[in-house]
Amino acid sequence: MVKMKIKLLLICIIAFVFLTGTAHAAPPRLEFSDVDVTVGGKFDKNLRSGDRIDREAKPGDLVEFRVEVRNNFSRAEGIEIQDITVEVTIEDIDDNSDLEEESREFDLNAERDRRQALEFRVPGEVEEREYTVIINAQGEDVNGTSHEIEMRLILEVEKENHLLDIVRSSLSPSIVSCNRKDIKLDVTVLNVGNEDEQDIIVEMASSPLGLSLKDKIEELLAEPNEEESRFSKIYAFNIDNSVQPGNYPILLRVLYDNDRLKVERTLTLTVNECQRAGVGAAPTAAEKKPEIPREVELILPKADAAQIPSDATATTEGFFDKNTFVLAVIIGTAVSSVFIGALWLIGLFVRVLRKKA
Repeated sequence: MVKMKIKLLLICIIAFVFLTGTAHAAPPRLEFSDVDVTVGGKFDKNLRSGDRIDREAKPGDLVEFRVEVRNNFSRAEGIEIQDITVEVTIEDIDDNSDLEEESREFDLNAERDRRQALEFRVPGEVEEREYTVIINAQGEDVNGTSHEIEMRLILEVEKENHLLDIVRSSLSPSIVSCNRKDIKLDVTVLNVGNEDEQDIIVEMASSPLGLSLKDKIEELLAEPNEEESRFSKIYAFNIDNSVQPGNYPILLRVLYDNDRLKVERTLTLTVNECQRAGVGAAPTAAEKKPEIPREVELILPKADAAQIPSDATATTEGFFDKNTFVLAVIIGTAVSSVFIGALWLIGLFVRVLRKKA
């Protein structure tokens, strides 16, 4: 009997301590004061943990989370929470992998709020179902105490039954001039719908360029992240040299669902003027006429234009090449001057020696 009373007393004490601790537990010091979500440009405001986001997302949609965090310490307490980060995670949405975004660190004074915006792009290849979104905020106050809060939302992804997308379309090169052959158009088509598609038509056309190409895709399956759900091919074409310079649009069109639906892209090919040799081009080195030095030009004999044959070639033959006698006189005079100078120096040397003697 005594033992039972002791056990009862212990139970009452434990219950009292538990209830007292619960009643006086400190309130959370970080809280989400406001959470808004934008899906494909449409708003859903004032969400709480456990809520379902009203707007369904589609493949390729932009989803933005605007999370406002509050420091719940009173001004009287005056405790700042530092190095706060906000992280948003969408679980298993990217081929069974998570998408995660985290804000930069920031500090919050007591009773202050701050909003952070984090955004995601829904993958083009995604399954149609519900996905869990986890929003987490954590930081540490000036006393070294950690503070953390978390909430969860539900994001639903919906897909069209029949939907193809051109996820890649590019020209290489996109600018041409003289070489107008083997221009490549790179195309990738993806099935982002819920239904398999058969007998898909791919068309590329530009009347001014004389371009008209058509291809057929037998089937694209509605299986996200599988090879059978995408089609990739590089098409090559030429354009005629008579095409004038300018910017020319090329229409890329994909027809599906028995040609009832289509998706289109427009690419631009720039054609520049081709500078061929002899047509507005600068003369080559072989075409340039040799320049005659001015000093040679002054002593060349004048000739009437009528006396110069049309196929004559200008030369740089000088005055001395045609006047050998004059050249001989000049050389003789120079030699004589050197000889006379040498004799004068010898005579001077002899006179100096005689004086010393």
